[in-house]
Amino acid sequence: MIHFKNSENFGIIIPLPNFAINATSSMLSQLNNYFSSYYAYDAMSKLFQFFLFLSINILFVAKYSARIIEYPIFITIPYLILASLIYWLLSFKINYIKINKLRFVYWFISGIILLIIVLLLHFINPLSVHVDRWSAIHFFIKNLLSGQYPYLAHSHLGNFSSPFPVWECFHIPFYLLGDVGYGMLFSFIVLSILLVWILDSYRKAFIYLILLFISPAFWYEVAVRSDLFYNLLLCFLAIGIIEKKQYSIQKNLLGLGVLCGLFLSTRIAVIIPFIMFLFQNYIKASLSSKILFPIIVLSTFALTILPFAIWNFNALFFFKYNPFILQFRQGSPFEMIIIWSIIIVLSLKWKTITTCFSYTAVGLILTVFLSILFRMIQNHFIEGLFSDAYDITYFNMALPFILYTLAQDQSDSFSKLMNPTIV
Repeated sequence: MIHFKNSENFGIIIPLPNFAINATSSMLSQLNNYFSSYYAYDAMSKLFQFFLFLSINILFVAKYSARIIEYPIFITIPYLILASLIYWLLSFKINYIKINKLRFVYWFISGIILLIIVLLLHFINPLSVHVDRWSAIHFFIKNLLSGQYPYLAHSHLGNFSSPFPVWECFHIPFYLLGDVGYGMLFSFIVLSILLVWILDSYRKAFIYLILLFISPAFWYEVAVRSDLFYNLLLCFLAIGIIEKKQYSIQKNLLGLGVLCGLFLSTRIAVIIPFIMFLFQNYIKASLSSKILFPIIVLSTFALTILPFAIWNFNALFFFKYNPFILQFRQGSPFEMIIIWSIIIVLSLKWKTITTCFSYTAVGLILTVFLSILFRMIQNHFIEGLFSDAYDITYFNMALPFILYTLAQDQSDSFSKLMNPTIV
């Protein structure tokens, strides 16, 4: 029986056949078991991460193919189909490859990617590219080594450098080798070496590399010598090492505090993955560790800033284009409240490192998306998303974390999603 009650007529009863009631009850019970299943959630999470992966890359394909052909859809649709097919093959067919062959293929693909990076860095004239992240670092270091205040240096497009000192100084060896773009080369070599260890599997590492290989957003970063992607890639690797070694704020207070302070002195965006990963650990730490950890982080950061503050205090803190203004200008206080509320909530929810990285990707993408959305609203949507008014390359910060999630055991998750009785 189904009972309906309303203000006009109470106790209306509509009889239903018993078989319909039983069938409905059984269906609802199965749906509840299906969607409450961990494997269902795990598989749906991976599908959502793949959607993010596709969205980021299709943005790049659409934006930059529009400068070549009149109808970008003729490139974006084939890419969508090809990427989806490759991901499906990686998800279901990877286990058929023997581990010995997979080990060889992994290092072979690593070598291919490395070779392509070298060729792009060699043949693409950086001065012909309308992106100046590389030259902002280049002229910072040039000024630094010639005794001139580096944060007043112009890029080849007339802009000023925004990264904090540790990230600038990280590139000094590559500058001395002749090209700060070698930072990408170095970072990819480190990734290739550490990835198998962090993922505990050549299969997972192979999936990570293949998805990176078919990512136009990654190759864009290489072609324009952007440092944004590999800044967050190194952040991902650092967190991966911390997780593998089971370091904690309670037991490794000084080391983690210094490490976080040094990464903070690269880009402000690295706060998101570190807070996402360490916030639960921070809450569980003792009171003394809770007090000392932020002090160590901020003291380390301050020490990296101190030489430049002594050198030219006014230029560092009061110049119109100082690194603090350039780093913080992307979001309004209202946006920050929304973003950080979401990040703090998500940081308390994850139970596995895969979920942590999944939430990290969401946090980074939300930060960029809300920033662009609010700018569009302020500008009354005069400029389109693909105009130079909005920098879609910031979405690339999420890629290292998305790839980790996608590299997990998709075949198991999807098979158990299709049949929740599998354990």
